[in-house]
Amino acid sequence: MTDTTSHEEYLSWCLARPGASHYVEAADNRIHILEWTGPSAAPTLLLIHGFMGHAHWWDFVAPVLAENYRVLAMDLGGMGDSGYRSGYSFANYIEEIAGVIRHAATRSLTVVGHSFGGRCTILAAHRYPELIDRIIVVDSHIGFPDVERKRRFDREMRREKKRYPDLMSAKKRFRLVPDEPGTHPRIFDHIATHSLKRENDAQGGTAYVWKFDEAVMERLPRPAITDAQALPHLKVPMDYVCGEHSIVAPPEHARKIAAAIPNGRGPIVIPAAYHHVPIGQPLGLVCALRALLAPLAPLAK
Repeated sequence: MTDTTSHEEYLSWCLARPGASHYVEAADNRIHILEWTGPSAAPTLLLIHGFMGHAHWWDFVAPVLAENYRVLAMDLGGMGDSGYRSGYSFANYIEEIAGVIRHAATRSLTVVGHSFGGRCTILAAHRYPELIDRIIVVDSHIGFPDVERKRRFDREMRREKKRYPDLMSAKKRFRLVPDEPGTHPRIFDHIATHSLKRENDAQGGTAYVWKFDEAVMERLPRPAITDAQALPHLKVPMDYVCGEHSIVAPPEHARKIAAAIPNGRGPIVIPAAYHHVPIGQPLGLVCALRALLAPLAPLAK
């Protein structure tokens, strides 16, 4: 990348450098991963998407990070191209993350989690601190007891996924939750395309359907240790990044999260960003991640 690269050129540059797709077995599930190999012997970053998302949400962040790191982006179980389960829990997701890390066989690994993926990241780092060097959480809502009842939106109960006759009509139904402005049309279209799959229908034809498992929409059982309980006991450093206009992590909530971190920085606020930072403000997020991940230079004498 150069200093004179335009926004459109940046998007084209990223799309020309897709991650390599492959699968690993983790926690008795088939987990899909995108990988950008990066320089030889580079430290590893594991990127984890938000609720009902998928690994391609990082397609406009990962290629730039791969100039200095080996980058992995995983699909959590029941989302993206990963396998389905009969039921879902935070415990499952923690073990899937740990399984992917073990498969990566790396000595240095940082996990970056967005939204729901950030909550899973905190729980995984609390459960397996020996597997993770540090974590960066991006615009996650933490369920502190005194704010749990104030959530602005909740998960829907399971419902049958709609089927669409063609890709274009399906993509027109794609929406962000929470809805927000600012996502570039090319990014929005790219995410929508990778949220759908083609299946045979009962009449012998084909239809397009959302990739996620309907069972994911059911409320997860409460974990034995919640993210709010785990946060002040983390043994690995954690940095907290949020969007300036996020309704999921508004300023007061973001400051409360940062105050609970025993070792780390935050909140680092991405200007003009809403909740969906990796696709709404990918360049801003890349700049923040590069700064957070850069080793501190010694002070000049």
